[in-house]
Amino acid sequence: MDKKRILISVRAEFDGGSPVRTLLREAGFEAIEEYGGPDWADDETREKLADIDGIVAGNERFDANTLANAGRLRIVARYGVGYDRVDLAQCTHAGVVVTNTPGTMAPAVADLAFGLLLALVRNICADDAQLKSGGQLKPPIGADLESLALGLVGCGLIGTEVVQRAAGFGMTTVVHDPWADTERIRALGCEVLSLEQLLQRADVVTLHLPLTEDSAELVDARFLSSMKKGSYLINTARGGLVDEAALVTALQDGHLKGAGLDCQVTEPPVGISRELVGLPNVVATSHVGSMTMSARRKMALMAGQSVVDFFSGRTPQHVVNTAVLP
Repeated sequence: MDKKRILISVRAEFDGGSPVRTLLREAGFEAIEEYGGPDWADDETREKLADIDGIVAGNERFDANTLANAGRLRIVARYGVGYDRVDLAQCTHAGVVVTNTPGTMAPAVADLAFGLLLALVRNICADDAQLKSGGQLKPPIGADLESLALGLVGCGLIGTEVVQRAAGFGMTTVVHDPWADTERIRALGCEVLSLEQLLQRADVVTLHLPLTEDSAELVDARFLSSMKKGSYLINTARGGLVDEAALVTALQDGHLKGAGLDCQVTEPPVGISRELVGLPNVVATSHVGSMTMSARRKMALMAGQSVVDFFSGRTPQHVVNTAVLP
Protein backbone atom coordinates (compact mmCIF):
# COMPACT_ATOMS: atom_id res chain seq x y z
CA MET A 1 0.00 0.00 0.00
CA ASP A 2 1.26 3.46 -0.86
CA LYS A 3 2.48 5.52 2.06
CA LYS A 4 -0.21 8.05 2.99
CA ARG A 5 0.85 11.69 2.84
CA ILE A 6 -0.28 13.74 5.84
CA LEU A 7 0.04 17.52 5.93
CA ILE A 8 0.66 19.10 9.33
CA SER A 9 -0.49 22.68 8.79
CA VAL A 10 -0.02 23.90 12.37
CA ARG A 11 3.13 24.80 14.21
CA ALA A 12 3.29 22.04 16.81
CA GLU A 13 6.92 22.06 17.97
CA PHE A 14 7.65 21.41 21.65
CA ASP A 15 11.15 21.45 23.14
CA GLY A 16 12.66 21.17 19.68
CA GLY A 17 10.47 18.26 18.56
CA SER A 18 7.05 17.63 17.08
CA PRO A 19 5.07 14.87 18.82
CA VAL A 20 2.50 14.66 16.03
CA ARG A 21 5.19 14.38 13.36
CA THR A 22 6.89 11.63 15.36
CA LEU A 23 3.61 9.80 15.91
CA LEU A 24 2.71 9.87 12.23
CA ARG A 25 6.13 8.85 10.95
CA GLU A 26 6.42 6.00 13.44
CA ALA A 27 3.01 4.80 12.22
CA GLY A 28 4.33 4.66 8.66
CA PHE A 29 2.98 7.92 7.23
CA GLU A 30 4.83 10.57 5.26
CA ALA A 31 4.41 13.70 7.39
CA ILE A 32 4.83 17.05 5.65
CA GLU A 33 4.88 20.25 7.67
CA GLU A 34 3.75 23.46 6.00
CA TYR A 35 1.59 26.26 7.35
CA GLY A 36 -1.17 27.00 4.86
CA GLY A 37 -2.54 30.24 6.30
CA PRO A 38 -6.16 30.78 7.30
CA ASP A 39 -7.65 30.62 3.81
CA TRP A 40 -5.06 28.64 1.79
CA ALA A 41 -4.64 32.08 0.28
CA ASP A 42 -2.39 31.43 -2.71
CA ASP A 43 -2.71 29.09 -5.67
CA GLU A 44 0.65 27.44 -5.00
CA THR A 45 -0.42 26.42 -1.50
CA ARG A 46 -3.79 25.11 -2.68
CA GLU A 47 -2.13 23.08 -5.44
CA LYS A 48 -0.06 21.28 -2.81
CA LEU A 49 -3.26 19.80 -1.39
CA ALA A 50 -3.75 17.69 -4.52
CA ASP A 51 -1.65 14.78 -3.29
CA ILE A 52 -2.48 15.00 0.43
CA ASP A 53 -4.46 12.17 2.07
CA GLY A 54 -5.00 13.75 5.47
CA ILE A 55 -4.43 17.03 7.28
CA VAL A 56 -3.69 17.87 10.89
CA ALA A 57 -5.30 21.27 10.57
CA GLY A 58 -5.23 24.58 12.38
CA ASN A 59 -7.85 27.24 11.73
CA GLU A 60 -7.74 27.05 7.95
CA ARG A 61 -10.94 27.28 5.94
CA PHE A 62 -12.25 24.04 4.46
CA ASP A 63 -14.97 24.86 1.96
CA ALA A 64 -15.89 23.82 -1.58
CA ASN A 65 -12.94 25.75 -3.05
CA THR A 66 -10.43 24.09 -0.74
CA LEU A 67 -11.86 20.61 -1.25
CA ALA A 68 -11.85 21.06 -5.04
CA ASN A 69 -8.04 21.13 -4.85
CA ALA A 70 -7.83 18.12 -2.53
CA GLY A 71 -9.14 15.13 -4.44
CA ARG A 72 -7.27 12.58 -2.30
CA LEU A 73 -8.16 14.14 1.04
CA ARG A 74 -9.98 11.76 3.40
CA ILE A 75 -9.59 13.27 6.87
CA VAL A 76 -9.27 16.72 8.42
CA ALA A 77 -8.09 16.32 12.02
CA ARG A 78 -8.64 19.68 13.71
CA TYR A 79 -5.90 20.75 16.11
CA GLY A 80 -8.48 22.31 18.41
CA VAL A 81 -12.14 22.11 19.35
CA GLY A 82 -13.98 24.65 17.17
CA TYR A 83 -14.80 23.83 13.56
CA ASP A 84 -16.73 26.92 12.50
CA ARG A 85 -14.37 27.39 9.51
CA VAL A 86 -15.03 23.86 8.27
CA ASP A 87 -17.99 23.37 5.94
CA LEU A 88 -19.23 20.07 7.35
CA ALA A 89 -21.81 19.57 4.62
CA GLN A 90 -19.18 19.96 1.89
CA CYS A 91 -16.76 17.65 3.71
CA THR A 92 -19.44 15.03 4.18
CA HIS A 93 -20.43 15.28 0.51
CA ALA A 94 -16.78 14.80 -0.46
CA GLY A 95 -16.38 11.84 1.90
CA VAL A 96 -13.96 13.69 4.17
CA VAL A 97 -14.05 12.83 7.87
CA VAL A 98 -13.65 15.79 10.25
CA THR A 99 -12.43 15.31 13.82
CA ASN A 100 -11.55 17.64 16.69
CA THR A 101 -9.80 17.46 20.07
CA PRO A 102 -12.33 18.18 22.85
CA GLY A 103 -11.14 18.20 26.45
CA THR A 104 -7.48 18.67 25.65
CA MET A 105 -7.53 22.41 26.33
CA ALA A 106 -10.33 22.70 28.87
CA PRO A 107 -8.15 23.40 31.95
CA ALA A 108 -6.00 25.90 30.04
CA VAL A 109 -8.98 27.87 28.70
CA ALA A 110 -10.66 27.87 32.11
CA ASP A 111 -7.47 29.22 33.68
CA LEU A 112 -7.36 32.05 31.15
CA ALA A 113 -11.03 32.88 31.72
CA PHE A 114 -10.26 33.39 35.39
CA GLY A 115 -7.12 35.31 34.54
CA LEU A 116 -9.19 37.75 32.50
CA LEU A 117 -11.81 37.91 35.25
CA LEU A 118 -9.24 38.70 37.93
CA ALA A 119 -7.54 41.28 35.73
CA LEU A 120 -10.87 43.08 35.31
CA VAL A 121 -12.38 42.80 38.78
CA ARG A 122 -9.14 43.71 40.56
CA ASN A 123 -8.10 46.29 37.93
CA ILE A 124 -4.73 44.60 37.53
CA CYS A 125 -3.89 45.92 34.06
CA ALA A 126 -5.03 49.46 34.84
CA ASP A 127 -3.02 49.56 38.06
CA ASP A 128 0.03 48.08 36.34
CA ALA A 129 -0.10 50.78 33.64
CA GLN A 130 -0.54 53.50 36.25
CA LEU A 131 2.42 52.26 38.27
CA LYS A 132 4.68 52.02 35.22
CA SER A 133 3.72 55.49 34.01
CA GLY A 134 5.31 57.06 37.08
CA GLY A 135 2.30 59.26 37.70
CA GLN A 136 0.40 59.82 40.92
CA LEU A 137 -0.92 56.52 42.20
CA LYS A 138 -4.69 56.23 42.58
CA PRO A 139 -5.22 52.53 43.26
CA PRO A 140 -8.63 51.52 41.88
CA ILE A 141 -11.10 49.76 44.15
CA GLY A 142 -11.97 46.22 43.08
CA ALA A 143 -14.37 43.54 44.27
CA ASP A 144 -14.04 40.23 46.09
CA LEU A 145 -14.83 37.32 43.79
CA GLU A 146 -16.81 35.62 46.53
CA SER A 147 -19.25 38.52 46.43
CA LEU A 148 -19.99 37.99 42.72
CA ALA A 149 -22.36 35.67 40.88
CA LEU A 150 -20.80 33.99 37.84
CA GLY A 151 -23.12 33.13 34.95
CA LEU A 152 -22.03 30.58 32.37
CA VAL A 153 -23.66 30.46 28.95
CA GLY A 154 -22.67 26.94 27.98
CA CYS A 155 -21.34 24.31 30.37
CA GLY A 156 -19.49 21.61 28.48
CA LEU A 157 -15.95 20.47 29.24
CA ILE A 158 -14.50 23.99 29.50
CA GLY A 159 -17.50 25.32 31.38
CA THR A 160 -17.20 22.50 33.90
CA GLU A 161 -13.58 23.46 34.56
CA VAL A 162 -14.69 27.08 35.04
CA VAL A 163 -17.32 25.99 37.58
CA GLN A 164 -14.67 24.12 39.57
CA ARG A 165 -12.46 27.20 39.70
CA ALA A 166 -15.40 29.40 40.68
CA ALA A 167 -16.11 27.10 43.61
CA GLY A 168 -12.54 27.56 44.79
CA PHE A 169 -13.07 31.32 44.85
CA GLY A 170 -16.36 30.95 46.72
CA MET A 171 -18.44 32.34 43.86
CA THR A 172 -22.13 31.65 43.33
CA THR A 173 -22.52 30.00 39.92
CA VAL A 174 -25.56 29.94 37.63
CA VAL A 175 -25.75 28.23 34.25
CA HIS A 176 -27.76 28.43 31.06
CA ASP A 177 -27.19 25.52 28.69
CA PRO A 178 -30.25 24.04 26.99
CA TRP A 179 -28.12 21.26 25.45
CA ALA A 180 -26.51 19.99 28.67
CA ASP A 181 -27.67 17.42 31.21
CA THR A 182 -29.47 19.51 33.83
CA GLU A 183 -28.81 17.01 36.61
CA ARG A 184 -25.08 17.00 35.83
CA ILE A 185 -24.98 20.78 36.11
CA ARG A 186 -26.90 20.76 39.39
CA ALA A 187 -24.51 18.12 40.71
CA LEU A 188 -21.70 20.64 40.14
CA GLY A 189 -23.44 22.95 42.62
CA CYS A 190 -24.89 25.29 40.00
CA GLU A 191 -28.37 26.68 39.60
CA VAL A 192 -29.85 26.16 36.12
CA LEU A 193 -31.61 29.23 34.73
CA SER A 194 -33.12 30.56 31.54
CA LEU A 195 -30.90 32.97 29.63
CA GLU A 196 -33.03 35.93 30.70
CA GLN A 197 -32.82 34.91 34.37
CA LEU A 198 -29.06 34.41 34.15
CA LEU A 199 -28.45 37.84 32.65
CA GLN A 200 -30.44 39.46 35.46
CA ARG A 201 -28.56 37.54 38.17
CA ALA A 202 -24.95 37.36 37.04
CA ASP A 203 -22.30 39.93 37.91
CA VAL A 204 -20.02 38.22 35.40
CA VAL A 205 -21.22 36.46 32.23
CA THR A 206 -18.76 34.06 30.62
CA LEU A 207 -19.30 32.38 27.23
CA HIS A 208 -18.51 28.69 26.71
CA LEU A 209 -20.39 27.56 23.61
CA PRO A 210 -19.51 26.87 19.97
CA LEU A 211 -20.02 29.33 17.14
CA THR A 212 -22.86 28.13 14.93
CA GLU A 213 -25.49 29.76 12.74
CA ASP A 214 -27.79 29.83 15.77
CA SER A 215 -25.24 31.28 18.20
CA ALA A 216 -23.67 33.90 15.90
CA GLU A 217 -23.95 37.34 17.54
CA LEU A 218 -25.89 35.84 20.44
CA VAL A 219 -24.44 38.68 22.49
CA ASP A 220 -26.24 41.53 20.76
CA ALA A 221 -27.64 44.85 21.98
CA ARG A 222 -30.64 43.16 23.58
CA PHE A 223 -28.47 40.58 25.37
CA LEU A 224 -26.15 43.29 26.67
CA SER A 225 -28.95 45.58 27.83
CA SER A 226 -30.41 42.63 29.78
CA MET A 227 -27.17 42.21 31.73
CA LYS A 228 -26.87 43.88 35.12
CA LYS A 229 -25.53 47.42 35.06
CA GLY A 230 -21.88 47.35 36.08
CA SER A 231 -21.41 43.69 35.15
CA TYR A 232 -18.60 42.06 33.16
CA LEU A 233 -18.45 39.91 30.01
CA ILE A 234 -15.80 37.21 29.46
CA ASN A 235 -15.37 35.53 26.06
CA THR A 236 -12.80 32.76 25.60
CA ALA A 237 -14.88 30.93 22.97
CA ARG A 238 -15.32 32.63 19.58
CA GLY A 239 -15.40 36.28 18.58
CA GLY A 240 -18.38 35.72 16.31
CA LEU A 241 -20.60 35.07 19.33
CA VAL A 242 -20.55 38.82 19.97
CA ASP A 243 -21.93 41.82 18.09
CA GLU A 244 -18.80 43.87 18.64
CA ALA A 245 -20.37 47.22 17.77
CA ALA A 246 -23.06 46.64 20.40
CA LEU A 247 -20.41 45.65 22.94
CA VAL A 248 -18.40 48.82 22.25
CA THR A 249 -21.53 50.86 22.96
CA ALA A 250 -22.30 48.99 26.18
CA LEU A 251 -18.73 49.50 27.42
CA GLN A 252 -18.54 53.16 26.43
CA ASP A 253 -21.86 54.15 27.98
CA GLY A 254 -21.00 52.40 31.25
CA HIS A 255 -23.70 49.75 31.22
CA LEU A 256 -20.95 47.14 31.32
CA LYS A 257 -18.02 47.77 33.61
CA GLY A 258 -15.59 45.75 31.55
CA ALA A 259 -14.94 42.86 29.19
CA GLY A 260 -12.24 40.20 29.04
CA LEU A 261 -11.80 38.91 25.49
CA ASP A 262 -9.51 36.18 24.21
CA CYS A 263 -11.09 36.25 20.75
CA GLN A 264 -12.35 38.80 18.28
CA VAL A 265 -14.36 38.64 15.06
CA THR A 266 -11.23 39.50 13.08
CA GLU A 267 -7.89 38.16 14.31
CA PRO A 268 -5.58 40.07 14.39
CA PRO A 269 -8.16 42.75 15.20
CA VAL A 270 -9.00 45.40 12.60
CA GLY A 271 -11.93 47.78 12.24
CA ILE A 272 -14.49 47.44 15.02
CA SER A 273 -12.47 44.62 16.59
CA ARG A 274 -9.50 47.00 16.86
CA GLU A 275 -11.72 49.68 18.43
CA LEU A 276 -13.08 47.16 20.91
CA VAL A 277 -9.75 45.84 22.19
CA GLY A 278 -8.45 49.41 22.47
CA LEU A 279 -11.04 50.45 25.05
CA PRO A 280 -9.63 51.16 28.53
CA ASN A 281 -12.12 48.82 30.22
CA VAL A 282 -11.24 45.86 28.00
CA VAL A 283 -8.56 43.29 28.77
CA ALA A 284 -7.79 41.40 25.57
CA THR A 285 -5.55 38.52 24.58
CA SER A 286 -4.83 37.09 21.13
CA HIS A 287 -6.76 33.78 21.18
CA VAL A 288 -4.25 32.15 23.53
CA GLY A 289 -6.65 30.07 25.63
CA SER A 290 -5.02 26.80 24.60
CA MET A 291 -1.48 28.15 24.59
CA THR A 292 0.05 26.00 27.30
CA MET A 293 2.61 23.27 26.73
CA SER A 294 0.36 20.57 28.17
CA ALA A 295 -2.74 21.55 26.21
CA ARG A 296 -0.92 21.91 22.91
CA ARG A 297 0.84 18.57 23.27
CA LYS A 298 -2.46 16.81 24.04
CA MET A 299 -4.13 18.49 21.06
CA ALA A 300 -1.34 17.45 18.71
CA LEU A 301 -1.32 13.84 19.83
CA MET A 302 -5.11 13.48 19.75
CA ALA A 303 -5.30 14.94 16.24
CA GLY A 304 -2.46 12.72 15.05
CA GLN A 305 -4.05 9.64 16.61
CA SER A 306 -7.29 10.40 14.75
CA VAL A 307 -5.36 10.19 11.48
CA VAL A 308 -3.66 6.95 12.50
CA ASP A 309 -6.96 5.39 13.58
CA PHE A 310 -8.75 6.41 10.39
CA PHE A 311 -6.20 4.96 8.00
CA SER A 312 -5.92 1.84 10.17
CA GLY A 313 -9.60 1.11 9.64
CA ARG A 314 -10.74 2.29 13.07
CA THR A 315 -13.28 5.03 13.74
CA PRO A 316 -11.48 8.07 15.21
CA GLN A 317 -12.52 9.02 18.72
CA HIS A 318 -14.08 12.42 17.98
CA VAL A 319 -15.76 12.54 14.57
CA VAL A 320 -17.76 15.73 14.08
CA ASN A 321 -19.60 14.87 10.85
CA THR A 322 -20.76 11.38 11.83
CA ALA A 323 -22.98 11.19 8.73
CA VAL A 324 -19.86 10.47 6.69
CA LEU A 325 -19.20 7.22 8.54
CA PRO A 326 -20.28 3.91 6.97
